Amino acid sequence: MTTFDRSEDPWVENGLNRLHEEAFGNSGFAHGANELVDVLVHRTNGTFWRGQMYQSGRRVPRGRDLHFSDESLATWLDECHARAYKRGLGTWTTAEVHIYPDRPGRLDLFEEELLEKMPDGHWYPGARPSGADAWAHQLLAFPRSEENIPDWMWDIFRAEEVTPPLYNPRFQSVDWKNRRRPVTDRGTDFTVEPTVIDPSLEPGVFAKISKKLFGA
Repeated sequence: MTTFDRSEDPWVENGLNRLHEEAFGNSGFAHGANELVDVLVHRTNGTFWRGQMYQSGRRVPRGRDLHFSDESLATWLDECHARAYKRGLGTWTTAEVHIYPDRPGRLDLFEEELLEKMPDGHWYPGARPSGADAWAHQLLAFPRSEENIPDWMWDIFRAEEVTPPLYNPRFQSVDWKNRRRPVTDRGTDFTVEPTVIDPSLEPGVFAKISKKLFGA
């Protein structure tokens, strides 16, 4: 399981401190709890969330009024998601936030989707694993070079015969479906209209990925 380390980013520390204040400050909602855990799976079409609370070492139900504000959690993590991006390497998919009453909080970031099934074995609504199209849109927004797309993601693309977007270090761009857009330190710049790639002028652009996907 791949993790992304953002422990040196002051934005992370400040965000964890805000969450601690909301949970355990004078008017906090979590007095009596030993730990709060919020798990957010970041997708381009939305975010899947689940929350847990522990008291005396036991996991207990977390009611509707025992949640962080959207600004302190979701908006903060959206910014963490963009700040974690590295050109060609990508960014995280799942954030696991741990907040404690008596010690600093912790933010764990993972490449994979950390999803959980209901007790009856079915997926929670909106929590099914992403398919190839969803991962392609994730890579379009936060592109990776071919060698930095993990094998499990390639397996999904092969199974559904989807060609993913690729980061092009030569042009510092993302290339997909004969189109090219510039990539910044925060991901793809969608304010710029894509340019058309002429395969006759760049015959090697799609040859490597075709071999990776189909062995041809």
